[in-house]
Amino acid sequence: MQDYVKSYIERIEAFARTKGDPIDLLLIGGLAMSFYGSPRYTIDIDAEIRCGNKIYFEFLEYLRKEGVAFNISDNISGWGIVPLPSDYKERAKTVYRGDYLTLKILDPVDFVFSKLMRGTEEDLTDIMDVVRRFNITKDALYERKRLIQFPKDPETLFFEKKFHHLLELMG
Repeated sequence: MQDYVKSYIERIEAFARTKGDPIDLLLIGGLAMSFYGSPRYTIDIDAEIRCGNKIYFEFLEYLRKEGVAFNISDNISGWGIVPLPSDYKERAKTVYRGDYLTLKILDPVDFVFSKLMRGTEEDLTDIMDVVRRFNITKDALYERKRLIQFPKDPETLFFEKKFHHLLELMG
């Protein structure tokens, strides 16, 4: 594990310990890439959080004071118009468990969908790294896609274009 990832873990664990209130984070951004075996330096934390209301706001203030950029909320599936495949939380894997901090990452196939929602070039690079590392097949992607409840929204059409572009990249 990279030093900057260890630093984030130690700092968050220490913060939660001083508050006496545990924090659970489901990482989805660049930090998650380290746990998928494809480390990529990042300066922010993108995650879904489970914690008490009071510590949530104190935690965000702590991160601001520490100069850490973040996008942390209690529902990552709501970050875009198109939601993540249903039951993504149940498929998430615990990658770190301390006394006051638990870190999880999405199942690799769900991670692909989380990155595809935004679909930047960096996201596509992350997606292809995870697809190769975990031997994710087109069939696995089609199967998981069936778990998405697509809204009647033009964003669904844009998502479909990104999905088919990914399939083309996979060969």
